[in-house]
Amino acid sequence: MRRGILRVLIVEDTPERQEILASLFKEHAWVLAHTAARAIRLLEAYEFDLISLDYDLAGKERGDVVAAAIPGSRSEGAQVIVHSMNAQGAERIARIIPRAIIVPLSKITRNNATFKRIRQELRHGTSVDWGRVLARKGE
Repeated sequence: MRRGILRVLIVEDTPERQEILASLFKEHAWVLAHTAARAIRLLEAYEFDLISLDYDLAGKERGDVVAAAIPGSRSEGAQVIVHSMNAQGAERIARIIPRAIIVPLSKITRNNATFKRIRQELRHGTSVDWGRVLARKGE
């Protein structure tokens, strides 16, 4: 588990979702890719601590192609969060990377308190207890 400033790869093609995820990771060093090809090039060049991955991307290839490139890359030890709203696509990614955590963006943005809890947990590193963080505490 890495603490402090995390190196984050955000793989998302929808501008509104890009903005939300950039806000979530604003305290960290993040880079954005909107296509699988760009994400794979970044994985070849840099080491990331956390990868926030969507399934449906711009271009021909999907998030499962990115997932297949993670093992053996410089970021093979990165925590992978699948934020995709496409449940079948998220499951495809999880079959490729069984340790990936599926947290649809709708759960991340459910309310401001949840969003803040996630951001606060990320200050302590990538080992986030997602079940606890996403639990509704009187909300």
